[in-house]
Amino acid sequence: MVLQNTGKFHATKDGDAGESSGSREDSAEKRLKRAILNDEIDVRFGYERHKDTTEKTGWLINIHPTDILDADKRLVSAVDFYFLQEDGGRFKATLPFKPYFYVASKQDCDREVASYLSRRFSGKIAKIETVYKEDLDLPNHLVGLKRSYIKLSFFSTEELLKVRREIFPAVRKNKEREKNSNGYTSMLASHFAGEDAVGVSKKISDQMENIVDLREYDVPYHVRVSIDLKIFVGHWYSVKGRSSQELDIQRREDLVAWPDPVVLAFDIETTKLPLKFPDSQTDQIIMISYMIDGQ
Repeated sequence: MVLQNTGKFHATKDGDAGESSGSREDSAEKRLKRAILNDEIDVRFGYERHKDTTEKTGWLINIHPTDILDADKRLVSAVDFYFLQEDGGRFKATLPFKPYFYVASKQDCDREVASYLSRRFSGKIAKIETVYKEDLDLPNHLVGLKRSYIKLSFFSTEELLKVRREIFPAVRKNKEREKNSNGYTSMLASHFAGEDAVGVSKKISDQMENIVDLREYDVPYHVRVSIDLKIFVGHWYSVKGRSSQELDIQRREDLVAWPDPVVLAFDIETTKLPLKFPDSQTDQIIMISYMIDGQ
């Protein structure tokens, strides 16, 4: 018997699924409940959160984003690091980290754009700063030239997504406008205005028009934390608490032998339409196979 997807099957949707799909973002209360539930599940599997100042050594096996309450009772984004110890014990360490992305503005308009964004998104942006990074789009980027970017840091990924969602349409519109114009039309407009192009840009009432690009906005949060802090799976680390919200995670270069983790591998076979990837809304599961430590 050959199973073939006809495209007629539709997965049933319960009330919770319908409700969650109706809202594009979870409320802070739902995020907190989800974080508490995840903590309870982790404890059942032996991963209790390490908070005190005693030092623990563990082999990092997994990284997962989460939410925690900071000292001001604000829900902030953090990352759970899961460790295996030499004696087979388990623990996890939670490290808060502010998510961010970069905003590229027109030449010499960083201050005006940063001031505008600070006012418009007050309460959502945790920190605004100007940084200099290499721009690979520059014709002469190989000589090491750097350009300025506005770095927007947020308390949580929810605020980041809200702000990005508001800025992105303006960036798309500005790119389209820039594509349809050229240097001559800009020079002509500034000539009749009696000042240079930079002066005209600074006096624009809507500073959204001076935002030309967003950078590193699509990097997954836990990947961003891992890259910035240089904390990677498959290495030994010493973990020590310094305060209720701070952790000191240092790599142990002297430890190279791996522990003996229990490995679960699984595979799911499903139906699918020709030349299409499986879709959970229309495809059905044929078989689920799994192995635990090779058995």
